[in-house]
Amino acid sequence: MEQKKKFLFVVSTGKNEPKKAFTPFYYAAASASMGFETYLFFLAEGPSLLMKGVPESLKTTEDGEPLKKVIDLALRNGVKMLCCSTSAKVIWKMGDGDLPAGAEYAGAVTLIEMAADPQVAVFYF
Repeated sequence: MEQKKKFLFVVSTGKNEPKKAFTPFYYAAASASMGFETYLFFLAEGPSLLMKGVPESLKTTEDGEPLKKVIDLALRNGVKMLCCSTSAKVIWKMGDGDLPAGAEYAGAVTLIEMAADPQVAVFYF
């Protein structure tokens, strides 16, 4: 039996680039809604999107919808969210309880193992 393709969206864009920040969530939600196993992996600037208060306040335009709406869409569709523990804790000073529901910490080895899997398509944002 052939294994189904998986999708990994690596998110290095952070809260300082709101117009770019929304895109990986939309793509991940679409992938998951099509039945693909889908992951978002946040590193470098990416964990800033998961900081308390950011998803509720970050918008692409003044009258746009908040980032939280697309995060919720991705989670409802079954996207799994992983956050680089080093980026989050060292760069963004996030603690163990600072990730939103549905996200968990992971490390470099997890990302490398996922990306090395030939069944995984990797997108970088």
